[in-house]
Amino acid sequence: MIDLESFRIDVEKFNSETNLEYYLNWSGQKDELKISKIYDKYSHLLDMKNVREIKQLRSKEKDGGETERRLRSLQAFVIEGLLGQNVKEYTDKAETVTAKQKIKVDSEVIPYRLAEVRYHNEDDREKRAKIFHARDRIIEEELNPILEERMEKLHGIARELGYDNYIELFRDAKNIDFENLDNAMTYFNERTESLYLDRMGEQLRKKVGVALNEAEKHDVAYILRAKEFDSYFTKDKVLTVLKRTLDGIGFDIAKHKNISIDLEERPRKNPRAFTALVKVPSDVRLVVMPKGGQDDYTSILHEAGHTLHFALVDPTLPIEYKWLGDLSVSETYAFLFEYLTLNRIWLDENISVKDLDKYLDFAYIYKLYYLRRYAGKLKYELLLHKSKGIKDMSEKYMKELEHSLTFKHPKSHYLTDTDDGFYSAQYLRAWIFEAQLRSKMAEKFGDKWFRNPQAGDFLAELWSSGQKYDAVELAQRIGFKGIDVKPVLVEITEHLA
Repeated sequence: MIDLESFRIDVEKFNSETNLEYYLNWSGQKDELKISKIYDKYSHLLDMKNVREIKQLRSKEKDGGETERRLRSLQAFVIEGLLGQNVKEYTDKAETVTAKQKIKVDSEVIPYRLAEVRYHNEDDREKRAKIFHARDRIIEEELNPILEERMEKLHGIARELGYDNYIELFRDAKNIDFENLDNAMTYFNERTESLYLDRMGEQLRKKVGVALNEAEKHDVAYILRAKEFDSYFTKDKVLTVLKRTLDGIGFDIAKHKNISIDLEERPRKNPRAFTALVKVPSDVRLVVMPKGGQDDYTSILHEAGHTLHFALVDPTLPIEYKWLGDLSVSETYAFLFEYLTLNRIWLDENISVKDLDKYLDFAYIYKLYYLRRYAGKLKYELLLHKSKGIKDMSEKYMKELEHSLTFKHPKSHYLTDTDDGFYSAQYLRAWIFEAQLRSKMAEKFGDKWFRNPQAGDFLAELWSSGQKYDAVELAQRIGFKGIDVKPVLVEITEHLA
């Protein structure tokens, strides 16, 4: 039988070593990512026997108490690691394709990964379409055959573990009611349908010159890039704004020795901010390389939410609550800080946007788009993971995403646009709960909660429990019956209607 104490110690070591490896690579300090070696070193953790034994131990804990809660987190860790271990060859092949392949547009050769950045920024619609469709051919011809086999393998492992399908595997491991969440988002999409058609349609007509039902995915990517606001969100101010915001709720990062900010500019450093959990909570690193634009600010504030959450976890908690658990919870705190960029008072104090109403319209359309998109993704993934034949799902992907968003979606994206482990569901729960949490903070501390150290104390108390409680339980602990889509629905409709 599994020795849980030594198992927990190795889980913490595994997470620490893998996160350090990712940090060194993504921060531009190490050229090669060597995760496989770490997986091999800890292969004894990622074993079907462990899944079955932990599941058996869970079955003896009928009360849903502390022991069962910790066992579920360990079971989810092993399941996700086991799935990753068994498909790592397919993952490596797919990553190799994206790293090495290039597309040719007119006389220009563009690396596959750079192509997405290029079509987001390309003003000329004809050239943008050429880049997009050339990239799409690589997806269809080279990536999808690999990803189809990979998905078949993931579905097979779910059945080997004794579950009817991949959905039931993650329902058990993550304790997510997928159907209830799907119903809530169906309600959200129905209530925002005319608003979305009107406002997104208006954006496309003005900025691209096409109707929403004639637009393609690259057109929407282009308008959401929102280059017209770049001059207000300058890279030289982003760290000052971050520090001022955190100071407002009583957090001077310089005094928290367990938090480090990596500001160094390196040629191969990932330009998007990220959080590296090298050791929770004693070594949490916020990695930043500002480049300018509103996306800089949203991503850095988002990652600051993750950083504070994990850095202020009670160090005496068991590793399940420090490292594992419902990722919706940390994403909620990340969105809480990110969406300060939709707060008129915060914007007035921190960003000198000339036409603030125009920017806020854009920001709320952007948020509405993502909620509707992830609602469509969840509905599609629930179909995908019940399916008997993977190749038959491309038509359903196109149908569900176009039903949610109207504009044209290539069928070939039906696997590249799918997240492992139902991360789409965890994002949706975070979006929903964030609006509830923010409303509670405004109720307790006022609309300027971000300038109130008592709000910081309130958050610190929540952060101290790590990910012990899931999003539904946390909502209940702060006075709600559970997570409820209505606050985010009201917020968006009141602003855009």
